[in-house]
Amino acid sequence: MASKVYRGLLRPLKGRLMGTQTAALRKDTAEAGMLLPDYEPVITKLPDGLLIASLENFSPVSRVAVVINAGSRFESGHNLGVTHMLRVFAGMGTKESSAFGLTRTMQQSGANYTCSTNREFITYQVDCIRDDLDNLVPIINNAINKPAFKPWEVKDLQANLALDRAVFQTQHPVCVSELLHEAAFRTTLGNSVCAPQHMIGKYNPDMLHEFVSNFYTVDRMAVVGLGVDHDHLVQLFSNCKPSPSSGISTPKAKYSGGEIRVNNGSELVTAALATEGPCINGRTKRLPSKDLLPSSVLQMAMGTGPFIKYSGNTAVSRLGKAAASVTSNPFGISCISGAYSDGGIFGFSAISNKDDIGKILKAAFQEFAHITKSGITSEEISRAKNQLKAAVLMQAENSEMVLSDMGEQLLIAGGLADVDAFIDQIDNVTIEDVNLVAKKIINGKPSMAAIGDLSQTPYLDELYK
Repeated sequence: MASKVYRGLLRPLKGRLMGTQTAALRKDTAEAGMLLPDYEPVITKLPDGLLIASLENFSPVSRVAVVINAGSRFESGHNLGVTHMLRVFAGMGTKESSAFGLTRTMQQSGANYTCSTNREFITYQVDCIRDDLDNLVPIINNAINKPAFKPWEVKDLQANLALDRAVFQTQHPVCVSELLHEAAFRTTLGNSVCAPQHMIGKYNPDMLHEFVSNFYTVDRMAVVGLGVDHDHLVQLFSNCKPSPSSGISTPKAKYSGGEIRVNNGSELVTAALATEGPCINGRTKRLPSKDLLPSSVLQMAMGTGPFIKYSGNTAVSRLGKAAASVTSNPFGISCISGAYSDGGIFGFSAISNKDDIGKILKAAFQEFAHITKSGITSEEISRAKNQLKAAVLMQAENSEMVLSDMGEQLLIAGGLADVDAFIDQIDNVTIEDVNLVAKKIINGKPSMAAIGDLSQTPYLDELYK
């Protein structure tokens, strides 16, 4: 589940991904040759509209990614799972190279080439030694702008989809997250990142070309780099020539609410319950984006799982304490939040044996209901804000997260957030802000998903009794 709040925020970014020092100390030591200068992110927009952003951190390894606003939410009934197919196809032949040539070039350079997808974005990324960047950027360009989609490769790779789906179905927490989104949004953000079983074997080159021509366009694309010279990065991508905007209209996400249950007989039951949460950019029907930070503080106050290894986190987590009050058996529970460009969910997920799950769900549900009456205390708010700030700053030290978040920020917000200003905004969240947004969220229409032996798992309407 998306239990870590900072993945749903306007992701912060600033500096060299290193420990902070005072500005004066940095300046003095840099002039003395004792410290490399502290660079800020740089953004360039090419004449064709392509956005390029980079952050020089003087790492010996360069990381470059092309982020495209073409996730599973843009799939429709006839091509469900096409983004999953594009992900597994990323290492295959293009109009200018074969799969063997691509693999050999990457191996000779010692590089790492990956493609990942989520509900809103698909990301092509290469990590390599700085000196090899010139040889590897054309590979990304060919994969995105010159795909071949050879019929025999499309046919053969669909076996990979079947394997991915088989592995996916063994991971019940991930499956529940997908089902919860489907129950909440139905289409758009409800589309799974995993190809459905009935589509495997039905993908063809025309379907892939159609999706790429509609969504792999310059207005939906951003190039980001870490450990690269910005001017060099601009030069490398100046000849990429992505397709112009297709002008295709895409539906907005609409929260609906609902319930999905999969009774597979498993003794371990995983369940999640959520209502509509705030979005990142703009506003949903009920919650403006200004509610995002207070809801993030609320998430930390309710508890996002243990912060100490093997701990049950029942000392300060409100959800943990509520669950521990009804069972002495092992369990897991966490407040979850998923914020997207135009929609969001907020709630909790739990996992336990089949006999305890009903009691745990009811205890957690009642704890949320209790919030609307008694609110969150100032002590809980202070702790939650410190945890949120730590989570944000830890993410800003993780180069993998920073790279993808740079691209997503450019495409959602048109710029890059300042981590210092972001921390100040967290400090400015008041107890009144949190309690107000808690009432908005908790009183919303609920959605629920559950997998396992559901004989003791209450239905959604039974939690209100």
